[in-house]
Amino acid sequence: MAPPAMVLSDLRDAWSPALADKLLGLYLHGSLIAGDFAPDRSDLDLLAVLDSDPDENLLAVLAALHTDLDRQHPQWAGRIEVEYVSLAAARDAAHGRIDRDHVIARVSPGELLHLLPATTHRIVTWSAVHDHGRRMLGPPADTLLPAVDPTLLRSALLDHVRDWPTWVIHMTTPGAQSYAVLTICRAFQRLQHGRQLSKRQAADQTITARPRWAHLIIWARDWWYNSGQDTDHGSADDVRAFVNELSATILASERTTHSGHSR
Repeated sequence: MAPPAMVLSDLRDAWSPALADKLLGLYLHGSLIAGDFAPDRSDLDLLAVLDSDPDENLLAVLAALHTDLDRQHPQWAGRIEVEYVSLAAARDAAHGRIDRDHVIARVSPGELLHLLPATTHRIVTWSAVHDHGRRMLGPPADTLLPAVDPTLLRSALLDHVRDWPTWVIHMTTPGAQSYAVLTICRAFQRLQHGRQLSKRQAADQTITARPRWAHLIIWARDWWYNSGQDTDHGSADDVRAFVNELSATILASERTTHSGHSR
């Protein structure tokens, strides 16, 4: 398998001339930056900042680029996640102006390249790139992208937490279930302590904080980092129960805190 650096180099070399008139910056983020990258499991996460919202014409160009990249590196096909957002959409979101007319393009594991609305859910990613993104093209991320107001970021994280009980219903494979457990652990830890942890770090800290669910969190962590297979037995009922309970706990704590501050 080609190392991540080679895949990223090929991506940068192709994207730069093809999008030269639209691409303002290209940034790497996620587990490869956090130091928690699992070579057989983790995705390559990138954010491309454009001078205007993507459209169907650009989508055709991007689809060809992604097809070529998958052909060059078939072992990485389906593991390269790129989000394409205009600078205007990122700026509007950072200032609380969520305009449904803004769209982004996105390709991710199990999801073909497509256009979708630039909703508040995306703020979490854009803020992480602003804070920790590694520049591949363009200026440093924190000089191009706007900082996100902490209150808006917290609200976006809570939206994720609120939606997880619905999302997890459709997660039938061990991989998806493990991802659900680890991701809501990350949201829990970030809302508790104000900093983004890797999946492994968040799992380890949540084991201590929620010992009743230690067995499930350990299962999810070990499946993710020890090359678990989707032919393994999953834990659908326990995963749904855990996600429902932790989501409800986080939201109830937020309501209590909010109520206390308003008195």
